Amino acid sequence: MLLAIPQIPLSLGNSILATHQTARDMFPDRSPGFRKISGTYALMNLINPFLSGMPTCHGSGGLVGHYTFGARTGGSVVLYGGFYLILGVLFSSGFDRVIRVFPLPILGVLLLFEGVGLMALLRRLEDPARDLRVALLVGLIAAGLPYGYLIGLIVGPLLVAVSRRRSPDNAA
Repeated sequence: MLLAIPQIPLSLGNSILATHQTARDMFPDRSPGFRKISGTYALMNLINPFLSGMPTCHGSGGLVGHYTFGARTGGSVVLYGGFYLILGVLFSSGFDRVIRVFPLPILGVLLLFEGVGLMALLRRLEDPARDLRVALLVGLIAAGLPYGYLIGLIVGPLLVAVSRRRSPDNAA
């Protein structure tokens, strides 16, 4: 229970809100709505425990990762999931040994490209410099203070509200 409570805003933020916004940025004409994203997220997490699975999420990072490497439809996720399903069925008892064959430096490069893809989305923000400052400050609060995550959840939206009120665009 202690670990589940902080997971709720993280799951809502990354798995639903950020994924929805990322999908809207990348596929403005065919992005899924909140209901579809949250419904499939809930369905996966209701089924996974009965298949000895871990909690999972869509995650904006995964969406950007697939997009960065050329995916433009849901077929990439079907292929990716099918690959892991086949590995699990064929090598279930030795899956951990099979997965260790994948070179970690390649994984690092994949994650680097995914991170660059996520950073490229900053161009679409209203005021990227302001939003980056708020994100860095909230990140420092979350990482550096006792109960920083909780304090960051409160301070972040307050900083955004204050900075938008001071914005010259709102001076009219």
